[in-house]
Amino acid sequence: MFASLWSIVAVSVAAIASAFQDAQLNADDTLIVRGATANEFVSYDFYHANATFVSVHFASLDIPVGGLLTIHSPDGSTRFSYSNVSQADFYAESIEGDTAVVTYTPPKHATDGVDAFVVDKFAHGYIHEDGSGEPEGLCGIDTSKAAVCLNESAPIKYEKSKTLARLVINRRLCTGWLFGSEGHVITNHHCIANASDASNTQVEFGAECATCDEYNNFYQMACKGSIVATTTQVVYTSAEHDFTLVQLNLKPGVSLAKYGYLQARASGPVLGESIYIPQHPNGKPRRIAHVLENNLPGTIESLNFPDSCLPDEAGHSLNTEGGSSGSPVLSTTDNTVVALHNCGGCATLSGAIKIEKVIADLTKANLLPKNAIAGSAPVTTPTPSTPTPTPAPTFAPKTPAPTPSPMPSPTPVPTSKTLSPTPSPTPFPTPVPTSKTPSPTPSPTTAIPTPAPTTVAPVTRAPANPSPTTDVPTTPTPSTVAPGACRGCKGCYSSLLSYCFPTGYSKAQCISFVDFKAVWCGN
Repeated sequence: MFASLWSIVAVSVAAIASAFQDAQLNADDTLIVRGATANEFVSYDFYHANATFVSVHFASLDIPVGGLLTIHSPDGSTRFSYSNVSQADFYAESIEGDTAVVTYTPPKHATDGVDAFVVDKFAHGYIHEDGSGEPEGLCGIDTSKAAVCLNESAPIKYEKSKTLARLVINRRLCTGWLFGSEGHVITNHHCIANASDASNTQVEFGAECATCDEYNNFYQMACKGSIVATTTQVVYTSAEHDFTLVQLNLKPGVSLAKYGYLQARASGPVLGESIYIPQHPNGKPRRIAHVLENNLPGTIESLNFPDSCLPDEAGHSLNTEGGSSGSPVLSTTDNTVVALHNCGGCATLSGAIKIEKVIADLTKANLLPKNAIAGSAPVTTPTPSTPTPTPAPTFAPKTPAPTPSPMPSPTPVPTSKTLSPTPSPTPFPTPVPTSKTPSPTPSPTTAIPTPAPTTVAPVTRAPANPSPTTDVPTTPTPSTVAPGACRGCKGCYSSLLSYCFPTGYSKAQCISFVDFKAVWCGN
């Protein structure tokens, strides 16, 4: 009954210059407009062969008291209901699979001739045509892992990834995350640019598969989580720094406590520190990028990447795709957010907004969420000061944490490489609205932290909730250094790497690097 209008083939990122990295679902399916008057019973099937999900678009919805409209899967396992509601120009929650059924049951007494609803189109998504699950636009080998795969081997990374939301804005895909303890979600401005985008944003937490080897890990919009909101409200947006902070209009009874929240490092990224990026690339179930093709940790490779989407961005080489826009870039050392990913590609590095710019804007506007800022930055020197027997790694040692601390719980407010926007395998033709909200210009914050830890000034508002409960890993008791074990090193030495860490690390920091079998060789 319904014919496919057209599909756009995703263009390889390698052929596109610097641009943002959101993704788009497939083009809308055209159809003869479907609807019903308020006093007639109807049921319609919206079908697209091999689709992984279907989302119906309502030109109008005006369900009278006593009437009921449901959108459900053919087997009834998924069902959404609307009653006594009036809304227009929006996409309903998606139904997993190739068919969504819309059924309207009128009340006993209804006005003849009044439209109860009008459906003018529907969107769908599906995996790569060859069935490989390999994403179009991804450069080289995908070294990211399904988040569930790191549940035991990297429990803190896994716990932090729970703060992620899979965002569907109209028909576009992005990533967002809980920032601070008040239930705010942050993403890129090019994902949510204005109030219209915000009002058509579906927010889904917990979108991950049950097992590491599940093939659904490669499917767009697979492994459905919990859709906690279908509309949001803009709190602050900046085109200059490409970020938007929104408040969720949560569904009744929804709590965000189990997802926790992330905190930012006030001083931003440090050159050479190791990082990881939890994300929903191309709308797939939650993944974490943390190592490169050579199996070394991803790092902050530039603090002023000249070829990024915006001036003065941080650069990294971790895997991202369209749909990764808005993902947090976290330091492996202290698990704080140091940048906001927004730009990806193949010719050189990927780009991310340095988080201190976001903090400066929100602080100036007095809109920084409670508990959004963590402590001081770790000390990191990007290059070693003395030669070593093996090539000097550029990553900062991670602070081990064999047992993850409980995630902090938000208190939601019940209201809201050369780079390219790697398109998803099924892009949409409709352009993103270009209206932009001016933002205050922050003071420059490009200085690299010195080896001595700096003290971050407290946020002006006292937290209403307890501070996050992520504990600093317990510093192990240093072992006795055997004669000759330091091999001439006068500071912190790793017997695992046969490497003398650069000057600037304290004794306490050194002996905390258990994973690297570090010993203190200084005075």
